[in-house]
Amino acid sequence: MKDEIKNSYSECKKLYRDIIFGYSETRVGEFKQKVFLKHLDELDAGITDREYEDYLFVAQERGLKTEKEGLKFMIEQDLWSEEKEQDLQKSRENLKTLESTKRKLIIRSQLASLEREIKPIKEKVFILSHERTESMGLTAEGFASKKVNEFMVQKAFYKDRELKELLYTDEEFDIIETEELTQLMNSFADMHSTFKDEQMKLIAVCPFFMNIFSLCGDNAYAFFAKPIVELTNFQTSLLNSAKYIRSLITNSKPAPDEYYENPKKLSEWYELQDKTKQVKDGLSQQGDAGGTTIIGADKSELRSLESEEEEVVDLGKLAKEKGEISFEELMDLHGL
Repeated sequence: MKDEIKNSYSECKKLYRDIIFGYSETRVGEFKQKVFLKHLDELDAGITDREYEDYLFVAQERGLKTEKEGLKFMIEQDLWSEEKEQDLQKSRENLKTLESTKRKLIIRSQLASLEREIKPIKEKVFILSHERTESMGLTAEGFASKKVNEFMVQKAFYKDRELKELLYTDEEFDIIETEELTQLMNSFADMHSTFKDEQMKLIAVCPFFMNIFSLCGDNAYAFFAKPIVELTNFQTSLLNSAKYIRSLITNSKPAPDEYYENPKKLSEWYELQDKTKQVKDGLSQQGDAGGTTIIGADKSELRSLESEEEEVVDLGKLAKEKGEISFEELMDLHGL
């Protein structure tokens, strides 16, 4: 599955084009046939939810256990244990907490350090989850999820740009080869991986997009010429990212000219200032004051953090100049 972020203006513009049209182009099959992969909307989500309920009912009618029933059976048969289940759930909660903390950090070195802490926990959750699934076998929920994923894939691929003619009819899809189905599902997953939230922010911060978006205010219809309920999920996500980025730009100092050459650097410039402001506001409410010390920030981050009213202290540079920093001097820097 693709996981890289597109970080050039040309790449962002291609993805923006796909979002506007409501489909992505790809090639599948032995002869690399060009097909059109529809971007799903809320109506598709509603239909998918209904299909899931139908498949879940069929699975239970056929005698498949639910996940809750399967878990109970595994423990009774010593195929799994309460201790492993608690370990898995605790690791998932720990991972969720660390991911939440990660979203609040502003310094790249701090983010990298937290990523190193997160990695082994992710691996542990993956291993335990895989062992649990293998021991439990196919559940009613698993069957329903598999069937609804196949349903979504069949309804997403089209032969034409107008999205009128499905690549496979219901009858053709029923007899599709496993290898071909796997290729379709991988293409479908790749598309959704491409349009993740981080990528949407990079598209939104690009001047070619923001200049147009600023003209329509908060009127989604003025931008896409259709009601919100008819927007694709990616179109909705882009609008939400655009509002967020516009708010950052409004409340931040302008980025240096060279930052406009790189969407990721431009996005980081604005987000860094916003997160720092949140930290400062929190300290202000607690009655803290004084200089701002950002440990681990590099030169570009310090440049972004520094406001017109104050100077951000680079401890590394200060220590190099002075030879060492006393405890009293460190307290003075923090206004204590």
